[in-house]
Amino acid sequence: MNLSSSKLQTENPSPANTSPKTHENSPTRPNAKHLQSPMELETYDCIPRASDLLISVSVRADVNKHKITNLVISAMEEIRQLVIEQEALWVFDMEAGTCSLNVGEYKRRFSPLDPTLDEIVRMIKTQEQILGIPNLNEEVEILPEVGSACLEREASRDIAVVCMNPVNLVQMFMDVDQWSRMFSSIVSKAEILEVISGGKGSSLDGALQVMTAEFHISSPLVQTRESYFARYCKQLSPNVWAVVDVSLESIFPNPTARFLRRPSGCFIQPMGNGYSKVLWIEHLEVDNTLVHHLFKPLVTSGFAFGARRWLGTLACECDRLASYMDDRVPIMQDGRKSILKLADRMTRSYHAVVSTASPENTWKPIPISGAGDVLVTTSYNDDDPETPRGVSITVATTIWLPNQPKNWDLLCLKRCTQEATRVCTGHDPANCVSIIKIDTLPLIFYLQESQTTATGSYVVYAPVDLFTMNSVLSGDDPGNVQILASGFVVLPDRPRIGGEENCGTLLTIAIRVVDQHSSTPEYLPPISVLTVYTIITQTVQLIRAAITQ
Repeated sequence: MNLSSSKLQTENPSPANTSPKTHENSPTRPNAKHLQSPMELETYDCIPRASDLLISVSVRADVNKHKITNLVISAMEEIRQLVIEQEALWVFDMEAGTCSLNVGEYKRRFSPLDPTLDEIVRMIKTQEQILGIPNLNEEVEILPEVGSACLEREASRDIAVVCMNPVNLVQMFMDVDQWSRMFSSIVSKAEILEVISGGKGSSLDGALQVMTAEFHISSPLVQTRESYFARYCKQLSPNVWAVVDVSLESIFPNPTARFLRRPSGCFIQPMGNGYSKVLWIEHLEVDNTLVHHLFKPLVTSGFAFGARRWLGTLACECDRLASYMDDRVPIMQDGRKSILKLADRMTRSYHAVVSTASPENTWKPIPISGAGDVLVTTSYNDDDPETPRGVSITVATTIWLPNQPKNWDLLCLKRCTQEATRVCTGHDPANCVSIIKIDTLPLIFYLQESQTTATGSYVVYAPVDLFTMNSVLSGDDPGNVQILASGFVVLPDRPRIGGEENCGTLLTIAIRVVDQHSSTPEYLPPISVLTVYTIITQTVQLIRAAITQ
């Protein structure tokens, strides 16, 4: 990326009056006597959190707007140096294929000075007469750096070419709904708390907004990471855009913060023909003390939430959008669009329900002796036309496998299956939306989407009846199609170094069913517990059998 000629403009963004916008191994099947007491599940009212309201109100004060503006300008300059000065600020291991932050050089450049040294530097720069040099032997109050001793640093960078032009990419990043949809496998939820600047005229150059978001791995065993941060967009030159995020704890201190976004973001440069080169930097500080032991090596290495995962997801999603116009499949364009829209909703709903972000997703260990890390949660739908009415039960678990499955989807789990049609959604043949036909009476179809990146893979599927499938293939609006998604997420058990392949795999399985018994969102009777536990253990056995053949 040619960025050496880019100059950072530091004018303050203009105010805008814009309202906030929201948006281990599985045990064998138990006997009934192994069931423990019926499961009581907690529920919460969906009300705005006090912290969200407090930050939203505080941001509107002019003095805080000025502080946030100065903060993002400083963050933009930091990102600019991290992008351009590769040799000084990054350590590259070409044999292992890794890149790590030069922490010593980073701290030398960007860590704050204590008040005494800061005052001396200021006087030297302004050539003021130093009438009284502070006594360096006296005790002074040192301003603490944002973060705490228990927070671990995760810093990564990656670069890729994606199928979307810079302007559309910037518009997506600055629209919270588009951004959270594009990164639904990473972003559990996101909300704009305040828009400080909408940019210059019709351009997003200088746009600045305060946001809150939660980031996740699609497994209920891993807690989400929550952050309040400012997002700033700047056109650095006619050919280079930048979008930067930075946490607000330096302005609104939070002693209990377990996750901080140091200046992170991306630089975007046009490549012609609707493509863009994107260089992504992810710099975090996080408390990983409570990470589940299965995910510990993956998460603490920074791989799970690093730049490569963000960029891989972005590239796949851009390819997916381009597939709406793909005419290489025997489906009319309207039908192709309807299938892709329905698959998109199905996949997003899967990632949402497996996340631990929502207060409604109260995951608890399934009340069966020896069940290990099998978790269950319930939800009730009364008025959402996109989901079956009544109580739905989601049961999930993550297991370790000694190798990575090479062929895993519905076709490997059932013998009487046939792929009726396929819509490719990327350059990798594994990235596709398929219609799977199950040879039963009555005939059952499954809608399935699979996606593979350098950091992981997933398969999401849901049953769809024959009438509904024909309707969608004809181009009818899939908005009112009721769908309940299940699926698998495949992740490495640790970072792959130097392209190594002989590593283990973390396989997360989540099954959703509509309960036919007397379950409520607060109560799960023993028969329902046994049913969902049997389903997931049998699924685990099928997967193990399929990948060991």
